[in-house]
Amino acid sequence: MSIKNKSFLNPFTHYFGLGDVLYFISISAVFILHNYILFFILSMLFSIVLQQLFKKRMKEDTVPLAGFSALLLLLFISWDLFLADSPFTLIR
Repeated sequence: MSIKNKSFLNPFTHYFGLGDVLYFISISAVFILHNYILFFILSMLFSIVLQQLFKKRMKEDTVPLAGFSALLLLLFISWDLFLADSPFTLIR
C-alpha cells in the first residue's frame, strides 16, 4: 500500500486496528510457527470471502478482521475437538 500511495504508511495506523494486532499477538501462543503463518493467511482469505458475502449488510466500509479470524479459530478448535483422529490439526 505504501507503493500504491507513493509514501510510507504505517499499516497499523491505516489498515490494521489495535484490536487486530492484539488479537493476533494473543493467539500466537496457541500455534507453532508454521501453523500460525498458515492460520494468519487463511484468516485473511476467510475475512475477504466473508466481507464480500456480507458487503450489502454491513454499514461500515471496514473489515472486522479479528472477529472473522476468531470465527475461523472457533471452527478449527471445533474441528480438533470433534474429530480426535483428524489428520489435519492446526492447533498445537
